[in-house]
Amino acid sequence: MLNLIGPLIINIDGYELTADEIDLINHPLVGGVILFEDNYKNHQQVTELIKSIKNIKDYLIVSIDHEGGRVQRFKKNFTHLPSFDFISRISNPTERERLATCCGFVAGYELREIGVNINYSPVVDISHPSSKLLRDRTFGSDVDSVTTLSISYVKGIIKAGVLPVIKHYPGHGSVETDSHTQMCTTEIKYKTLLNEDLIPFIEILNRYALPIMTNHVLYQDIDGVICSYSKKLLNDIPQDIFKSKPVFISDDLEMYSAKYINNKFVKCEDRVLLALKAGCQYVICTSKLVQNLNEYKSSSHYFLENYISDNLLDYRRENHDKINKLEFISKDINETELYKENLKLIKSYKYG
Repeated sequence: MLNLIGPLIINIDGYELTADEIDLINHPLVGGVILFEDNYKNHQQVTELIKSIKNIKDYLIVSIDHEGGRVQRFKKNFTHLPSFDFISRISNPTERERLATCCGFVAGYELREIGVNINYSPVVDISHPSSKLLRDRTFGSDVDSVTTLSISYVKGIIKAGVLPVIKHYPGHGSVETDSHTQMCTTEIKYKTLLNEDLIPFIEILNRYALPIMTNHVLYQDIDGVICSYSKKLLNDIPQDIFKSKPVFISDDLEMYSAKYINNKFVKCEDRVLLALKAGCQYVICTSKLVQNLNEYKSSSHYFLENYISDNLLDYRRENHDKINKLEFISKDINETELYKENLKLIKSYKYG
C-alpha cells in the first residue's frame, strides 16, 4: 500500500481547518504543515488546530520557525526567547552553553505542549564578516563556538521532545543578498565550506540523526544550480562528509532564488521535482511570498492549482520508498520542574 505521507509541507490560512484544507492535507502528496502567526489566537485554539491536523493522517509533520529573537512565530503566552546572537555574546563559556541548552529546552517544551513535533531551529550558519543578512539569527562567526552552542541547543530541544531541523545547509553566512527576494550567489570555495561552514552540520550529525534544511544559494565553485536543486550538494558531498545521508528538507520553494534558473521562471511542480530528484525528501511551499494570491480563493486553492499535479503524483508513486518518515521524538511532558528552572535562568538575562 502506498505510504500516505508525501513530500509537500504547506501552510494553512487561519485558526481552524476549512473543508478544502482538510481535503488538501489528506492528499497523498502532502506530508506536513508549517504554522505561522496567523494560525495562533491562544493556546487552546492552536492545540485544537494541531489535533485536527494530526487527526487527518498519521505521521504528519507539524512544524514552525521558533528560533527566538526576531524569528519566533508564536509570542503571546510563549517565552520570548533571546536571539542566538545574544547567547553568543555572553562572556562566560559555561554560561553561554547553559543558556543555549535552556533555550532549546524551553522552546521544545512549550511547542510540545501544543502538539508541534518539528522546529526549524537552530540556525547553525557561520556569520561571515561580509554578510549582514542573518545578523542576530546566528551564534556568531567562530566555528568552534557556533558548533558548541548549536549542539547545546539541540541537546535541550531533544530532551524536551521536539525534533530540531538544523539550517541552512551548507551554510548561508557568506551571502549578502536575501534569497526571499533576490538571487543568491556566492563564490565561496568548497574547501572553505568544508573547513568552516559545514563543520557544525558534520559535528551535530556525528551525535544526532537530524533532518537538515537546505538553502537556495548558488555555490558557483560547486554547481550551476542552487543547493536545493544540486545533486552534488545533496547526494555526492553528503556521502563523503556524513556517516549516513540525512533527511533534507528544502527551504520555501516560493522564495525568489528557487523560482528562477538563469532568469527563467520555473513552475511550481518543476521546482518540487528538481528538489526531490536532487536529494530533498521534503519541500516547504507556502503562500506567504505569493504576490498574486488574491487571484485565488485561498492558499489551499493556490496549492491545488500549482503543486498538486499528476506529474508529481506519478513521481511519488515511482519513488515512494525514497520518502522517509521522520522519526519524531516520543516523549511525555513530565519535566515541569526542569522547565521552571530553565525558564528562571532565561529570564534572569536582560534581553530585548
